Amino acid sequence: MPDTTDVALARAAATALGRDLVAMLTRELTRGGPVAAIAVCADSAQERTQQHQANGVLVRRVGTRVRNPLNAPDALEQAVLDRFAATIAAGGSPADTTFVADAPGGAREVRFLRPVRVQELCLACHGAAEQITPEVRQIIATRYPGDQATGYAVGELRGAVTARLTLPRSPAE
Repeated sequence: MPDTTDVALARAAATALGRDLVAMLTRELTRGGPVAAIAVCADSAQERTQQHQANGVLVRRVGTRVRNPLNAPDALEQAVLDRFAATIAAGGSPADTTFVADAPGGAREVRFLRPVRVQELCLACHGAAEQITPEVRQIIATRYPGDQATGYAVGELRGAVTARLTLPRSPAE
C-alpha cells in the first residue's frame, strides 16, 4: 500500500479539481445556461486542470465516453472505470480507489481514482439526444466533432478524476 502522505496528496489534488470544475460549471449553467457552460468547459477546463497539478501530482479527468480526446483513459484507468461501472450495475456505489502501479521509465506511482457520476445538471450537455437542445447539440458538434459523451442518465458513471504521483526510488534501486 502507498504511503499515506502520498495518498493524501493525490486525494487532495483530485478533490480540489473536482470542486473547482463543479463550481465553475454550476456557475456558468446558472448564469448563461448550457451554451455558456460548454464555452467555459471547452475553453477553461483543461487549463483549470493544469492549475491543480502541484507537489508532483498529475491530476486529470477521464471519461467512460469522451468528448475531448485528452480525457481518454489509459489502460489502468479503463480497468478501474470498468470496476466502477460493474459496482453501479450491481446496485452499489463505487468507492475511491488507490493503488501503486508501474510508471514509464521503471518508476512506480500512486494512482488515485474518484468516480464521477452523472447528476441532473449534467444532462443538458450529456443526456439523451432529446434532452439536449438543438443549439447545444450544434455547439457540441462544432467544438467536438468526435463527441461520444452523450446518452447518459442520472446516476450513471461519467468517468473519474484521477491523480498520479511518482514515488521516489528506493536506495536499493
